[in-house]
Amino acid sequence: MAKVTLLEIVQDILSDADGDEVNSIGDTVESTQLATIIKNEFFDIADNMDLAHHTTVAQVDATGASTPSVMTRPEGFYDIQWIQYDKRTTAGADPSFEIVTYLDPSSFVKMVTSLNASDSIVDTQTINGITFNCYNDRAPTYYTFLDGYDSIIFDAYNSALETHLQQSKSMAYGTQRPTLTVADASVPDLPQNLMQLLKNRARAMYFDLYKDGTTKEVDKRQRNSEVRSQRQRHIAAKNRRGDQRRTPDYGRK
Repeated sequence: MAKVTLLEIVQDILSDADGDEVNSIGDTVESTQLATIIKNEFFDIADNMDLAHHTTVAQVDATGASTPSVMTRPEGFYDIQWIQYDKRTTAGADPSFEIVTYLDPSSFVKMVTSLNASDSIVDTQTINGITFNCYNDRAPTYYTFLDGYDSIIFDAYNSALETHLQQSKSMAYGTQRPTLTVADASVPDLPQNLMQLLKNRARAMYFDLYKDGTTKEVDKRQRNSEVRSQRQRHIAAKNRRGDQRRTPDYGRK
């Protein structure tokens, strides 16, 4: 099925609104305003519907030697469900990715602060003025989130192999916030069943802002699309819950 471009959505809505015909989004002020509305509605749908469509695997960003067991969440990458790290024990060995277990911040802080900082296998690091301990002789076993979910702190790193945890040795599974550039050929990254919702929400917002309010038909279209999308969302959530019962719990945040 051919994917609908941003320009095609703009042209469709302008036709309903008896607006000027355009060959490009930048042709008129009206088409540019409408494209911005579509973009905003797109992000609202993507952010609020917790779409499995946007889940993916990504590497976690490294920091540096002063914070050897701290990594950071990639930009726009949220709802991290699990993290793996390459736990090989020698530099020339094959990669050995294994799950790193999530701990809630309270339990994690209690664990790392109980380590003896004078021990040769323990390093200290300062995060926001607070000293945290970590092992320096092994791959990480546990992690937690700090700093509003942006910083990911682990309990260990292997100083025999690295000065700090490495991006190339990390793997995380979560939701990546999509992007949408205001350009003619841009395609909104949504499942096909939500494209009509995007059109109808953008149409309703456009009529409300620039056409003296939505008509009964436009309002009806939007409400029908909302109902259909919620139904599909509940079905997808039910299926995911069923899958989770058949797989290990890796400690979602």
